[in-house]
Amino acid sequence: MSTIVLDPGHGGVDWGATRDNRKEKDDNLRLAQRVRDILRGWGQRVIMTRDSDVFVPLNDRSYISNVNNADLFVSLHRNASENPMANGVENWVQIGAPQSTKNKALGVLNYVIRAGVQSSRGLREGNFAVLRNTRAPAMLLENGFISNIADNQLFDANINAYADAIARGIMEAVGQPIPGTPIPPTPPTPNQDIRSIQSTLNARYGTGLAVDGIVGPATRRAMVIALQTELNRTYNSGLVVDGIWGPRTRAAVPIVRNGARGNIVWLIQAALTIAGYPTVADGVFGPNTEARVRQFQQARGLSADGVVGPNTFESLFRVP
Repeated sequence: MSTIVLDPGHGGVDWGATRDNRKEKDDNLRLAQRVRDILRGWGQRVIMTRDSDVFVPLNDRSYISNVNNADLFVSLHRNASENPMANGVENWVQIGAPQSTKNKALGVLNYVIRAGVQSSRGLREGNFAVLRNTRAPAMLLENGFISNIADNQLFDANINAYADAIARGIMEAVGQPIPGTPIPPTPPTPNQDIRSIQSTLNARYGTGLAVDGIVGPATRRAMVIALQTELNRTYNSGLVVDGIWGPRTRAAVPIVRNGARGNIVWLIQAALTIAGYPTVADGVFGPNTEARVRQFQQARGLSADGVVGPNTFESLFRVP
């Protein structure tokens, strides 16, 4: 049995983010209570920082975890943005967190993604008090944007699936066996950015993809075909264009950094978006693209230097 502290963000006079009459604090508590019930049903010791609509200071939340010698601390939140199109889930760990903590957080995030979301915004590092002051491995999961209508619809329709996914990710993180048969994941939601990428791959490289907004094996293979084609066109690499990432393709990739332009940059930006790090695909490697590259590299355990070399290319393009 493991001890897990669930922290429903905000509460009481602290509403968190809002949209119309919807309050983040309520969504956080609804989800946390479902996760709690699943984990307790699986024999785990679960402690809630709040189990009703009350205000709990940030330091008290960490204290609850520390005094109970928790094995894992999970803070549940909803995101918000002035941009109503901003969407997706992301999981945060403390800046400089150990790789083991990052792996746990990425595992929980991946379970949620498989349950069905608009997009993945990846694993991120921040300096939140509940992460900074908690001794146990800690994460802060942003479950979609309360400011985005589609994310709210997904949250309401999938709340039980999300709770199940979070619980399974937690069980894996604390090294406990996951009972029962997994709930089948919700079919992936089409994404307009992916549609745009698929259309461009078809127009530039004749890949013949179905423009359905869903990333599958065909889209991933088409990305490698496009990369191999560009390496041949730009660098006379003489590669066989077969959509298979291999030693010759890896050896042919250039070093791409801030200031670069062209189709190779567009492919990097498209691959970042497909990997869950949405990036404006304009073929210009500027500060925003560099920041996304660093985030991707951190999440994948690579040197986070913002430069796309063979290791980053391989992590972006190699089909799992």
